[in-house]
Amino acid sequence: MKNSEFIIGKVPITKEEVRSISIAKLELSRAKKFIDIGSGTGSITVEAGLNYPNLKVASVETNELAYELTKKNILKFELENITQIKAMAPINIDRFEKVDAIFLGGTKDNLKEILEWSYETLREGGKIVSNFILIDNFYSCREIMKEVGFKKLETVQLSVSRLEKLGKGEYFKPENPIFILSGEK
Repeated sequence: MKNSEFIIGKVPITKEEVRSISIAKLELSRAKKFIDIGSGTGSITVEAGLNYPNLKVASVETNELAYELTKKNILKFELENITQIKAMAPINIDRFEKVDAIFLGGTKDNLKEILEWSYETLREGGKIVSNFILIDNFYSCREIMKEVGFKKLETVQLSVSRLEKLGKGEYFKPENPIFILSGEK
């Protein structure tokens, strides 16, 4: 999906190229239950819910603006397979029991607790994916994932540039590189 298809506000959005790779790494085609932690604009939540109509999606967000923006995007696309939860992760989601995949979009300062909770919440073989702009946060997450017991850790650095006009010519304007970290229980 194009970023322009979403209602966008003053909340970060996972860019379409990053979203595409992150969702692919979650392997949602075989999944039944998925949690998006720190949904932001709701782009991961919505794209997962739209592309996999039989998938039960839980969208968790603590920020009021982001929660409302995610809600607007869920309504825009008329998705009924998404449950929105306004809370700070980690949370108790008994109704979801073991889940197949978790995306970490935002963790505030709870990264270790969220990763421990994610490990317990995922079924055996379940996937986890997170994105980072800051290399320090990426390294912290990777080390905690190892400590917690995640395996098959993989990191992809994605650099996207868009062709734009500059004077009489054109150039590729770079966006921030993103680290996409994935693992498995």
